[in-house]
Amino acid sequence: MELKKELDKLKSYMGGDNDEAFEKQASFIREHFTSDSDQREIDNFISLELSDISNRLEDTIKDIEIRLQLMDVKEIVSLSYIAKNYFHKTRSWLHQKINGNMKNGKPCTFTEKELDTLNFALQDISKKIGSIAIHP
Repeated sequence: MELKKELDKLKSYMGGDNDEAFEKQASFIREHFTSDSDQREIDNFISLELSDISNRLEDTIKDIEIRLQLMDVKEIVSLSYIAKNYFHKTRSWLHQKINGNMKNGKPCTFTEKELDTLNFALQDISKKIGSIAIHP
């Protein structure tokens, strides 16, 4: 029996809806892999998985923070205008990014470059609006 193979099998059950299979596999590993080297490999596996979960949580928090920041903006500024004039994309493309819609099995998120473009767009629009003064 190879521990790596069994840990990979355990990983395939993680985050799924088959808790019974996960528990069964975890019990199998605990019962059959008890040496010090096995325990080190299991500890390393757990550490890597926790790190991966932490990274995914950070990404999710970042995406939610962006959505919250854009909630008010969506009511004030035309997202169609931003999508067309700053990204050269459609309004639906921008909405997919903002809402984190799934595309090809992955959530749509902003790249760092796209966030820079979005920040530039918002600042540019702010300057344009701020420079307008209506005189009678």
